[in-house]
Amino acid sequence: MIEVTARIESYTASGSPGQLRSHNAPARSIGGPAVRNMGTVGGNLFARSPFGDFTVALLALDAVISTQGSLGVRDIAIDEFLQARERQSGTLVLAISCLKPAAAEAFRYRKIARIRPKGGSLITLAALLPINAGRIAGARIALGSMAPLPIRARAAERALEGRALDAAAIGAAAAAIGEGTSPPDNALASAWYRREVVGVHLKRLLAGQE
Repeated sequence: MIEVTARIESYTASGSPGQLRSHNAPARSIGGPAVRNMGTVGGNLFARSPFGDFTVALLALDAVISTQGSLGVRDIAIDEFLQARERQSGTLVLAISCLKPAAAEAFRYRKIARIRPKGGSLITLAALLPINAGRIAGARIALGSMAPLPIRARAAERALEGRALDAAAIGAAAAAIGEGTSPPDNALASAWYRREVVGVHLKRLLAGQE
């Protein structure tokens, strides 16, 4: 369980709350210590593109958001929560829970920014790649700054499902990564540029390259 009022900075160290090591890289990619000490995990759920990097990681980790509103207390899948985010007026976020990867290498995260680590995101990618008997089972890939909200790259997930994480599977996922995206044009990068480079960065993420 993630404490929604916890400061982002508290997740930057390997001894972070709940030993959620998968949150270290997303937390460290957000601004500097001053920003991270003011920003909270719950608040990041409402950050607009090109921010909200921690939320991209939570989307890949299949988070569930516990809320209290006019319908009482509800547990909402993060995909559904984000789609209804702008209609959440008067709703309190109580808690966040998410999957804990079975192995450290099952979760991967990459943020592309012109100013690292403080800058806004050109693209943020997060992937959960559980391996069963040498094959991917239950792939989840999330993208930030490739649509108005963080989104799942479902075509890329399908390209990986049931396959070994080899060059052929990685290439298939990279070829499919742009499907369903609608990246913005802004001061950081054009929509054209984002579409051109997202596959390159997905390949590097999946191959474990820096």
